[in-house]
Amino acid sequence: MKMQFPVEAFANIETPFYYYDVELLKATLDTVKREAAKYEGFHVHYAIKANFNPRLLEIISNAGIGADCVSGGEVRAALNAGVPADKVVFAGVGKTDKEIALSLDAGIFCFNVESVPEIEAIECLAAERGVVAQIAIRVNPNVGAHTHSNITTGLAENKFGVNYEQLDEVIDVVETMPHIKLIGLHFHIGSQLLVMDDFIALCCRINELQELLHEGRGMVLPHINVGGGLGIRYDFPDKYPIPDFEAYFATYANNLKLFPG
Repeated sequence: MKMQFPVEAFANIETPFYYYDVELLKATLDTVKREAAKYEGFHVHYAIKANFNPRLLEIISNAGIGADCVSGGEVRAALNAGVPADKVVFAGVGKTDKEIALSLDAGIFCFNVESVPEIEAIECLAAERGVVAQIAIRVNPNVGAHTHSNITTGLAENKFGVNYEQLDEVIDVVETMPHIKLIGLHFHIGSQLLVMDDFIALCCRINELQELLHEGRGMVLPHINVGGGLGIRYDFPDKYPIPDFEAYFATYANNLKLFPG
């Protein structure tokens, strides 16, 4: 698909302004849905931090895409756009009690948690409400990524997530909490990635962790959240207006060794 942005139409418009090509957005969503549908159990969420324009969120919601949020405001924006609560995931560091409470009251699908203190806060607030909160533990896989050093998030030196060597200790804590249900693992190694080798390396680490949990604890978690990171070809936006979702999803399908279910 080759597109040409109508830059000549902008000549007399005062800057700055935003131009959104809704037809390109719809074509991108169609591509995402078609490529993900080739594989059983693949679910796609849109990272609202990328753009929370209400009209765009409504189009994304109408396409059946879930939402990945990193603030209480983003959770509210997703729900207001029509994203069902059971398709909303709340990730991000530094979640406040107010944001957690909002998300619990809305009945969102899952919290992607970064630390034991965060899990303890969710347990306390869930207990007050008499509900069970579903969580996925964000694991720092210590996997490098071919992108700018300031937007890598999966190296041991990065501040995000639980170091994979500490995963057992964190699960031990979770298992003492009656209002927390561990349903998965979450990963995100960086943004603006164009080399599929980065995702293959992540798959290898995920496979290793799944085996360790299965052998050591008899545990099989039903959800593996691989985060995002697929980049945009900013150097050739007209030639490559839609990222290579075919290769992206195929990379995970071919390299992730998922347990049944």
